[in-house]
Amino acid sequence: MKKSLLFLIISSISSCFISDDKSEKLLFEESKTILNTLQDKIYINIYMDGDLSPNFKVLQSKTKEILTKFKNSSNKEVDFEFVSISEKTNEKEDIIYNPLSSQGIHPIWVENKENYHKIYPYAVVNFREKSLPFLLYNSLFYDTISELTEEELNKSINYLEYNFIESLYLVQQIEKKKIAFLTGNGQLDSINTWDIRNTLSKFYDVDFFDLRSFELDSKTNKPDIWKQIERLKKYECIVIAKPSKKFFEMDKFLIDQFIMNGGKTFWLIDGTTADMNNFNGNLEFEIYENNLELDDYLSNYGAKINKDLILDQICVKSPVYIKDEIAYLNWKYKPKLSTNPIHVIGKLEDTLLTDFVSSVTVTQPDKSTILLSSSAESNIKTCGEKVSFDIVKQKSTSFVGKKPTSVLLEGEFNSNYSDILHEKIKINIKKNKMILVSDGDIIANLHNPPNFYFPLGYYHFGRNVFDGNTNFILNSIQYLCDDEILIKLLNKTKLNEKR
Repeated sequence: MKKSLLFLIISSISSCFISDDKSEKLLFEESKTILNTLQDKIYINIYMDGDLSPNFKVLQSKTKEILTKFKNSSNKEVDFEFVSISEKTNEKEDIIYNPLSSQGIHPIWVENKENYHKIYPYAVVNFREKSLPFLLYNSLFYDTISELTEEELNKSINYLEYNFIESLYLVQQIEKKKIAFLTGNGQLDSINTWDIRNTLSKFYDVDFFDLRSFELDSKTNKPDIWKQIERLKKYECIVIAKPSKKFFEMDKFLIDQFIMNGGKTFWLIDGTTADMNNFNGNLEFEIYENNLELDDYLSNYGAKINKDLILDQICVKSPVYIKDEIAYLNWKYKPKLSTNPIHVIGKLEDTLLTDFVSSVTVTQPDKSTILLSSSAESNIKTCGEKVSFDIVKQKSTSFVGKKPTSVLLEGEFNSNYSDILHEKIKINIKKNKMILVSDGDIIANLHNPPNFYFPLGYYHFGRNVFDGNTNFILNSIQYLCDDEILIKLLNKTKLNEKR
């Protein structure tokens, strides 16, 4: 009996040590990498203190736990403090002054049974002269909420590590990397890219850049090509979103030299002009190519967008007007594209909402990775054929199989202008990367004039959002901008949430 009791005691003690050891390993490797490469001391203020509701007390405790782990794992000093807000009242005007409003930090009221708790559930990461605030909880409401649900609490706890590490990563940047949406070739405007630019602005300075707006040479009074190339070089990545007008040779030359100087490019291009508006009251329309004069140009880098349309059995419904009434029918021209789970960009196996997608041909397989593709139940229509509502009645029995719709190209690139002899022209770069996507609509958000925007990936029929659109675009740009560590960390956080 004594031996059995002793065994139980030893086993219990051992399990405690094992549990503690496991808790020490909770930090992801990406978190440790960032914590071990801090440039200087970090100081964190957590304004979630004072009279808290029960679940916010749990969140407070978990915040302290994760920051203690940061402190023990960092190569530099990481200090943190839970701070109670002292609101000053202006007695003359009877106004309560919020000392943190200039940082975008505002209180919320939490209703818990008969009590209301006024709290500031924010953390502010301070590095040298810079500060970065963020919310510590995940909820749809930001002014008055009921007590955090168990789901919201668990999600908030799960994202604590990522949110803090992301802030540590960003606050140390001397300045944000710059990206630009190109204009000049009929690309999507600020309205249609509002949502994704809002998402990207957390990580990057996001501009528009007009390829055809030149500074003039002071001597010749003509457009200064070399100054334009220098202006482009300040961007880490350029986004070419759904162009509809031909690229002049000068446009292509500027982009080519941007690439040869190490710039990353994210092409989102329609292979045809197909659009639901083309029906224009008819039951069919002819497929025409979207002639941008880019086929040979892109082929030189490693892939091209084909002049065709994918019809996929795995698709979403689309509104079809029949006798002045709307019917929602499976629309094969809206395939649910699947990401490649083997690559970090598509690790979470998202699906994307699309509209009239073309296939991609890879011309240099040795440096290509397929990122998006249609399902195995796909067929193809080419230019000259018709898009018809009759498709909803037809059932296919044979298929051409999966078709690539996005490809990552990385490695060595040769210039499209290597035959021009000029000392300023760069004709090769040993290491670079770009991404091609054969549907410009995956980056476009819907909007209702004058200023109501739907989130990217919003699907009218289901009244839901395809998160895959935002995830894929953000991951793609972060990968191109060498911020892969954030993708890996967020992927692990989301996978952890699903368990």
